[in-house]
Amino acid sequence: MRHIFYPLAVFLMLSACSPQVPGTTQSVKNTPSIFPDYTDVTVPSNIAPLNFKIEEQGQKYVTLITSGSQKVTISGNKVCFPAGKWQKLKENGPINIQVFVYRDNAWYSYPQFSINISDQIDPYISYRIIMPSVESYERLSINQRDLTSFKEKVIYANQMVQDGDKGQCINCHHYRNYSTDNMQFHARQYLGGTIMSIDGELRKVNLKTDSTISAGVYPAWHPTHDYIAYSTNKTHQSIHSSDNNRIEVADEESDLILYNIRNNSVSIIENDKNQFECFPAWSPDGRTLYYVSAYYQAPFDSKRKDQVFRSYSDIKYSLYSKPFDPDTRTWGQSSVIYDCASQGLSATLPRVSPDGRWLMFSMAPYGVFHIWHRESDLWLMDLKNNTVRNVTEINSPEVESYHSWSSNGKWVIFSTRREDGAYTRLYIAHMNGDGTFSKPFALPQRDPDFNREFLYSYNIPEFTVEPVKVSAKKLASFIKSVDASPVSFEQKKGE
Repeated sequence: MRHIFYPLAVFLMLSACSPQVPGTTQSVKNTPSIFPDYTDVTVPSNIAPLNFKIEEQGQKYVTLITSGSQKVTISGNKVCFPAGKWQKLKENGPINIQVFVYRDNAWYSYPQFSINISDQIDPYISYRIIMPSVESYERLSINQRDLTSFKEKVIYANQMVQDGDKGQCINCHHYRNYSTDNMQFHARQYLGGTIMSIDGELRKVNLKTDSTISAGVYPAWHPTHDYIAYSTNKTHQSIHSSDNNRIEVADEESDLILYNIRNNSVSIIENDKNQFECFPAWSPDGRTLYYVSAYYQAPFDSKRKDQVFRSYSDIKYSLYSKPFDPDTRTWGQSSVIYDCASQGLSATLPRVSPDGRWLMFSMAPYGVFHIWHRESDLWLMDLKNNTVRNVTEINSPEVESYHSWSSNGKWVIFSTRREDGAYTRLYIAHMNGDGTFSKPFALPQRDPDFNREFLYSYNIPEFTVEPVKVSAKKLASFIKSVDASPVSFEQKKGE
């Protein structure tokens, strides 16, 4: 093989050259089609580069990016920002972008669009990576992403302890006040238990008692005291052969419990046999618990499961609140704060903004597991005046489901299937001061084609202000070496 060597000076000259903006062009009226769609979005000042792909047909591409005195030109249909240049562009924002495309022996110029720069965002998110399958859970992981870059790491993966056909399902990671010193997730089946890091110390517990219907399922860590609220659920799923919503997940029973971390006990919050209480969420001061519940009355016998699935589309959840005194661990009377069921709708996943003003939830025509419901949208309640609205500026014709607030309340991250209807992706939107949101933007990826090629879904995005400190290896070793310890049941007065 013949090797050709060029002088170093030639390489330096080539690397210093930037593509030239075309001099003579024909104007196009419409904004260029790009993927992901980052046209006229508002993004955090510390976000990773918003790399995108130009979808217009052409033989050559030049993109002009300006911000203040900063100017960058990039050739090719994939526009990937060098990290250093991206940082300088953000510092002088907004970032203005104009695309030029060469086809049919002419250059075409498209209208300029902007990327607006706003408040900082928590630097980390964590999420579950899962195959969009109803049968396989052999490859599950909880991952952490650095939003200021493209760095990703595994917090824990179930393959790390798998033994032949003995496998785990891992889910429901959650943090206290956006800090990773206090976190939890569930490991189901093999070597199962609820895994907790409490002030950095690991614990593995079995939250099921003879007086509760299951172990803890959906968690809500109390913001000021050492409690975690959980739903307890007896859940089943069915598969439709013709319905657009292919999978239905429904509760046969569900209650709410409170786990006292310090004395390792659980007590009942709500366990009305004719109600499906689910998805607890605390107010920021820890004095109100929000949740959803649906009225359902059927005998507790062998036919109950079949009855639930025959009537799944009639089960509709409303929003509830329940006062709580964290010092005495005493509860007030639950009340309906939004009667969705009377409107033929069903709410799930209430999450309260850090300032206590806004409650965001997901709503669809029925059920509580909206990730499989194409009609699911995000809604917002103003807790100051109890007005409720569909957040149309965020929603799409496809699923919008699990969502979380950033610690400063300026951003929400949510799961959506807007890109293809099949795979769940993460989008972020800026919360404006008047309770409206900016246009959502896709979680940035190093390769703009990533979302089209990644055959897994994102699930349960949660913000944190710091990285998870315990290693995946240490978590796996702990899970393998420690049995889940039992908890005691605490009977409260009046129960």
